Amino acid sequence: MRAYSYDLRQRLLRAVDQGMPRAEISQTFAVSYSTIKRYLKLRRETDDVKPKAIPGRPSKKGAALHAGLLPQLEAHPNATLDEHCQFWEATHGIPVSSATMSRAITRLNWTRKKKTIQASEQNEADRAAWREQAKTLDASKLVFIDECGSNIALTRVYARSLKGKRVYGSVPRNRRANTTLLASLSLQGMSEAFLLEGSADSAVFELYIEQILAPSLPAGHIVILDNLNTHTGEKGRQAIEARRCQLLFLPRTLPTCHRSKRRFCAGWERALQRGCKKLLGRHSSRLLPRMPLGGLSIVAIARLPHPLRMRKASDSHDNRCLLEKETR
Repeated sequence: MRAYSYDLRQRLLRAVDQGMPRAEISQTFAVSYSTIKRYLKLRRETDDVKPKAIPGRPSKKGAALHAGLLPQLEAHPNATLDEHCQFWEATHGIPVSSATMSRAITRLNWTRKKKTIQASEQNEADRAAWREQAKTLDASKLVFIDECGSNIALTRVYARSLKGKRVYGSVPRNRRANTTLLASLSLQGMSEAFLLEGSADSAVFELYIEQILAPSLPAGHIVILDNLNTHTGEKGRQAIEARRCQLLFLPRTLPTCHRSKRRFCAGWERALQRGCKKLLGRHSSRLLPRMPLGGLSIVAIARLPHPLRMRKASDSHDNRCLLEKETR
């Protein structure tokens, strides 16, 4: 039989000190008169009512597990309880049950939890070299290029209404193809955007570089891309270098560049909400290139809507701080 908890014993003695009758205490806490007398005697003698340790000899397996299990847990964090039991028996020659293994792991304050997944392609040496190189770059000349996709059927799935009432929303049932946006981000904001229905491949990206981005690039600027395969075409490199600009590629899965990607996607979302939807479904024939894209439908090539471009000094300062953080 387990001893009463330390909290229950303290509350019981507090009730005695407050003058509650013993019969009422016994009925309220479901304890006997002898238990109340024993706790009062224990407090007089030891000035405390903590339960004593359960008598008996310590477990031999438990002591050995507590002493030598930690290196095994660190070496095999993905292993199940049964696998840990097999590892322990193979290395120490002592068979243990999964229940014993579970108690030993709990005593070491190890818990089972969902893993935080990191990209296996990360190369810490390349990332450190990129950070050192970025310290020497002029933030005012950096031009980040990225793409993202969206769909006109996207909507928020949560809303508010009176309790007990449904919330209704509307989206187009004919989803159409995803709309892809290619644009560049610098301290001056986002430049001309390239919108098309479908996904962007190497031919589309090279078209954007040659006919849209490169003509607007001032000499001496630094174009930064992630190392997606569609970005590594030779035509795009030649078009950028022909403008006397430098082309740099980010190392694989560099987490410090996620701020610029979030800013890029946030700008695309604001563009969809504040007027860029008007571009979908109609063409800017004056700006459309004559190069065929293998059947892909070009939606528009145009400067992004005015609300997306930074007008306030505070916005420009925030964007400058963003790019300066990227180069640290």
